[in-house]
Amino acid sequence: MVNNNQQLIEKVFEALCKYRPSLDRMLIADDDYDEGPDPRMLGDQIIKSFPWPIGVEVRRLLSGSCRNIDRLRLDQLFKTAERCMQFTGFVLLSQIFDLAQTGALKVSQGFKGQFDQRMGALSLGNMVGLIRQSIQELRNASIEPFVQELADVLDKDMLAAMEAWVPLRNAISHYQVNMPPVEIEKKCIESEELLVKLLCGLSCLANYKLISIRQIQVIKLRHSDPKYLHVIDLLNNSDSDFRGRSIEENIHTDSNAVILTKNLKDLRNYLNLSPLVIDTHGEVIDTRDKFNLRKDVFLYSKFRGDHIMYVGTESTETCDLRSLSSYPDLLEEFKRMHEILT
Repeated sequence: MVNNNQQLIEKVFEALCKYRPSLDRMLIADDDYDEGPDPRMLGDQIIKSFPWPIGVEVRRLLSGSCRNIDRLRLDQLFKTAERCMQFTGFVLLSQIFDLAQTGALKVSQGFKGQFDQRMGALSLGNMVGLIRQSIQELRNASIEPFVQELADVLDKDMLAAMEAWVPLRNAISHYQVNMPPVEIEKKCIESEELLVKLLCGLSCLANYKLISIRQIQVIKLRHSDPKYLHVIDLLNNSDSDFRGRSIEENIHTDSNAVILTKNLKDLRNYLNLSPLVIDTHGEVIDTRDKFNLRKDVFLYSKFRGDHIMYVGTESTETCDLRSLSSYPDLLEEFKRMHEILT
């Protein structure tokens, strides 16, 4: 399956070069690879170019354990696609929430019904439906998506390709234990074709950076305007060792938030993805009830009663985060989102 990985890498890397022309220099042939550049280096750049929730799934897909045509690779193809669509949906929903909160967008009754029906438990079909409804909501209001490129990326063909994953997933789920080898081969080919289309379309995310705001410190000198020191982690990497850094700005973002920004040197233009995307790396384990907390980037999964459930990126099982220090704030914000969008 090495050849398949190379084909996927080459196609997605070529799409990335459209948004990051500086990557073109990596296409120079490597002496150790007669047929072109080192695919491992290209793959590493692909992983770094995507926000961590997507990048980590691509990393798993390109690992040695997923090179064979087997059920493991098939499942990882699906997981990568699912995470791509989940992240895209959360970007759109976060923008609509902000716009509706400020009155800049009057959400339609059709959208409210879809949100109420689908958001309780995010199956793949529900997520695809929310993406379709969200981009249409922005188009109807003549509002540009925060990720501007999505206005063109999420066309009829891409939305149809996303919807094609739903019956494919149903077919895969039909064989919970044993899938005939010939079916695995067919589904791997179908899934990889769809995933390449999805990753190439979402390569526009290379224009943006995913950031975790760990802390904001106010710096105020006498007779001067305040400045705000943002202690952040950059959630674009090829592994989960997110190196902290500090950015000083004349404005402040939102505390304890995961944000998407167009420019690390100017945080005035950003989109807050929390409570749909959160980061627990900055949590201090200072009480016994936090012993089971995992330090990870988490994505919203479902809402039951007063309980928001998340799924991790490193630890992919559903986790109970109610002992998190910021959980009451996350719960309040999610309830406000639900109230405004339903």
